[in-house]
Amino acid sequence: MRPGVHSNNDILCEQGFCRSFRFDVGCADQPIHCDVMNATHSGVRLPSPTLCNCCDFCMPFIEEGEHCISRAPGTGNTVGRCGDGLNCTAIEDDKSGWGTCSRMQSKCHDAQDDYDARALKEQTGAMEYRPHCDGKGKYAPYDCIPAHTCFCQSEEGERLFGEVRNLGAITERTMQCGCSRFHDRMRKTISSGVPFPVIGPRCTADGNFYPIQCVANRCYCVNVLTGVVEDQDKYIDLERKPITKLECYDEDLDLYKEFSEGKPPYNFTTPCLLDLKAKIDLILQSEEEGFNVDYFRGFQECLPDGTFGRTGITRDGRKICIDERGAQIGNYEVNRTSADFETMDCKCAQTTNIMGDVPEKPICCKNGSFRPIQCRRGMCRCVDPDGKQYGLESADVTLLGCYTSDWRTC
Repeated sequence: MRPGVHSNNDILCEQGFCRSFRFDVGCADQPIHCDVMNATHSGVRLPSPTLCNCCDFCMPFIEEGEHCISRAPGTGNTVGRCGDGLNCTAIEDDKSGWGTCSRMQSKCHDAQDDYDARALKEQTGAMEYRPHCDGKGKYAPYDCIPAHTCFCQSEEGERLFGEVRNLGAITERTMQCGCSRFHDRMRKTISSGVPFPVIGPRCTADGNFYPIQCVANRCYCVNVLTGVVEDQDKYIDLERKPITKLECYDEDLDLYKEFSEGKPPYNFTTPCLLDLKAKIDLILQSEEEGFNVDYFRGFQECLPDGTFGRTGITRDGRKICIDERGAQIGNYEVNRTSADFETMDCKCAQTTNIMGDVPEKPICCKNGSFRPIQCRRGMCRCVDPDGKQYGLESADVTLLGCYTSDWRTC
């Protein structure tokens, strides 16, 4: 709330009240942190603890190693809080409440410490990134492979749906993976306790929210980073109008224009979601008629963007890698008798497809996974199943920890 405009059911501040308050009572000098906002001075502006919030108020962020108060006195006069990634750790046997801002213990911070320790010994690879952690010590929304792609990840560092080309700072500004992370939390907290797959908000290929979200037949424009409706009064009714009538409609994002055209009533759906709905309706109808139905084939997975997934089955039973439109990627495939049939994830095939005509693409196995050893400009390196380098690279492939005699074929 801006100074001087606060009001609630109990207090109503007249225009000019704060002007008189500041003249008669005065406001305390505020720290410079909120104006500077650099590596050594930063803070957050909050409503002031004065009547009607008449004064400016800046809560400074305290740096690592500096003193802090571990138990707030409750007077409303806060001297600051530890900055992002820091905790106020109480001094042992000190009853006063004073502590020291120290680094949070977390999986992501441990990964940073490991990277820093190896960097000091010059044991980090040329295509390794120092892990990104957020202000709570959790993993940042995305991770990147230099010169390749960036992909969404959970707070625990698990790879999630959502991948785009690595365009440096541009990607960092636009890829927040809010929708992808929403689906991950939904899967972990809800999906295991309900009989049918839960359908969440629609995402785009980068893990952000699709600019159009629908509740029943009403469709709204939303913020692609937060998923919050932009204007509650601006919507379309699918019974009468298609989503193309919304100002945020983007034809390039619409993979299934056949549902956005034609005659009313219209839909905002996909073939995968339609198939899923048909199966659920069949089971519910059968239960109403007194049958105990167990859908023996199970439910197919619909990805957060509404597509069937990144693998498909051919008529003769082979599993193949496919893109978001269902087209096969390259010649990546496995037979039903293969040991890789159930675990095939096509991560490398997807990366090469997203990179388009960019040179120096990663080398994939026949099943679309990353080859454990990748080579670039005369140097080879070990990579994990997500394609991320670990350990030093070498011009002599036999010196790599992941080397096997058949490393070229997989």
